[in-house]
Amino acid sequence: MPIANSHKMILAIETSCDDSAVALLDMQGNVLTSQISSQTELHEKYGGIVPELASRKHLTTLPLLIRYVLGEFDIRLQDLQAVAVTYAPGLIGSLLVGVSYAKSLAWLAGVPLIPVDHLEGHLLAPFLDHKDLRFPYMGLIASGGHTHLVIANGLNDYKLIGKTIDDAAGEAYDKVAKMLGFQYPGGPIIEKLAGECEKPTIEFPIPLKGKKTLNFSFSGLKTAVRNKAIEGDLYVEKKELISYDDFAKWPESDKKDRVRDIAASFQQVVVKIIVQRFEKALKQYPMKDIVLTGGVASNTGIREGLQALAQKRQKRFFFPDSKNCTDNAAMIGYTALQYFGDRRFIREDHLRMNASSKSPIGQLVVST
Repeated sequence: MPIANSHKMILAIETSCDDSAVALLDMQGNVLTSQISSQTELHEKYGGIVPELASRKHLTTLPLLIRYVLGEFDIRLQDLQAVAVTYAPGLIGSLLVGVSYAKSLAWLAGVPLIPVDHLEGHLLAPFLDHKDLRFPYMGLIASGGHTHLVIANGLNDYKLIGKTIDDAAGEAYDKVAKMLGFQYPGGPIIEKLAGECEKPTIEFPIPLKGKKTLNFSFSGLKTAVRNKAIEGDLYVEKKELISYDDFAKWPESDKKDRVRDIAASFQQVVVKIIVQRFEKALKQYPMKDIVLTGGVASNTGIREGLQALAQKRQKRFFFPDSKNCTDNAAMIGYTALQYFGDRRFIREDHLRMNASSKSPIGQLVVST
């Protein structure tokens, strides 16, 4: 299945965590194909990602995925203008697999290698679906490993104004789900359960309430959920974790309703936290546009909360399509394309490039 005008394109690779992802983009930023191989089934029985297993799986999956993309779409190495790869942040073993393959491909094709910060990829992901988005804007990267509130002034020009001081937002969702006995990934399950509860009744505390900071905290909220689950005999520890479909088969009961109530009450607080941070930040930084990106950006409740805030404050609100919220190579390719014309960001010394578990954006000092 050849791609028209395939003689100019970028191949992008993303292996920062547990999913192997490969994408092809033309030089105008259009995504020709974006493929993801999920490891969810491998990790769900452990209640979270096992780093060593993730990197080993990338070793077998990534070359097959690259071969599929190049073969299925009749792409030759000569058709590539550049190779892009996530080099940071993430699980170091997983990153090294992607970086190693990217180095080899760039060297074989004789094209530039463009290293991409995973967090910057997420920040620019909304551009894939919203061509009218413009710098500057205020963006929240919310995922299983990151919760960063950033002012995006332009390419490679970011100001960190808030971040989590403990758990990331997505991590909190997954841990709450595990407490209630659900498999990884727990975020989508908590969202479903919350949608089945008309009126949450539990008043969980709002972390950092009344503080001037724009930082986030989810650890105390997680502890409050744990205590409530123990109190209601709903806390699950060292037992087999179940799927949402297993839960749906339970007969309707008070216990089932209480599980939904905890999930909905937890999500209600998370939405409040995120909306309040945006509202407070907008008073200090009056941006026209606000952005939600990362895996948590697919959460309907959080989207609706920020949409209401945007309407109230007369702001434009953007978020990626669900397929571009989670880790994907399309956002890595798009980000690389923005740097393609600037030789400062292109690695000619392929063999010297290395992976890093830390992001330059994530290491920025929080501005006050």
